[in-house]
Amino acid sequence: MHKKYRKLLFDLDNTLVDDDKNREYAIGKMLADMGEEVTHEKIQKFIEMDNKFWIDRSAGRIKDPYEFKSNEEQTKWLRAERIKRYFGDMSLEKATELNTKYVDLLREKAFPIENSSEILKYLFDKGYEIYIITNGPKRAVKDKAKGTGGLEYIREIFAAEEVGYMKPKREYFNGFFEKINCYDTSEMLIIGDELEKDILGGMNNNIDTCWFNRRGEKSTGYKVDYEIKDLLELKEIL
Repeated sequence: MHKKYRKLLFDLDNTLVDDDKNREYAIGKMLADMGEEVTHEKIQKFIEMDNKFWIDRSAGRIKDPYEFKSNEEQTKWLRAERIKRYFGDMSLEKATELNTKYVDLLREKAFPIENSSEILKYLFDKGYEIYIITNGPKRAVKDKAKGTGGLEYIREIFAAEEVGYMKPKREYFNGFFEKINCYDTSEMLIIGDELEKDILGGMNNNIDTCWFNRRGEKSTGYKVDYEIKDLLELKEIL
């Protein structure tokens, strides 16, 4: 007998939408618009840098240079810093401008994960409350969620910059709990693809987890309550 859940907390990138394809599209188009030659190597270099940057940030290895006055100011610096690490040294203003263009391109075209729309509708019809919890940029989240074809089934979207912390930090989840005015983690289930963000976030905040492991990786060191390779397998759990 599976536990009774009411609130399903879905990660967005590489859980409901294919973030790898989304980023490849955005950086490729940005490079082309800048008049640069677009190659597979350049695109992969950005993806690898981007992955490492956010892992390092979540692990506390990328620290704020000073105390920011607002979450917006912090987000502006953080995303500009990421752009500077790819293109090389440039002003904050130029890096911010390029990041704005990049985020707009992320919003331009989304690539849904297979069966994302079907499973969201199924779970909505079963009476579950569906939430998106993401570290992705707030400006792009709604458009990317819309790309799943299931935006109408999602009750709330919570992005890291709303609170100034990222998954798996406790402060991130406290901000989410406050937003939905619910602190009963026993009725929640996190569904996500990243062990170090989604699964660890669940472990740190006493929330059950479902690892969307479509690449067949190992979960050494993490407590995973459920594991799926296809989103439709959630029908067997919920």
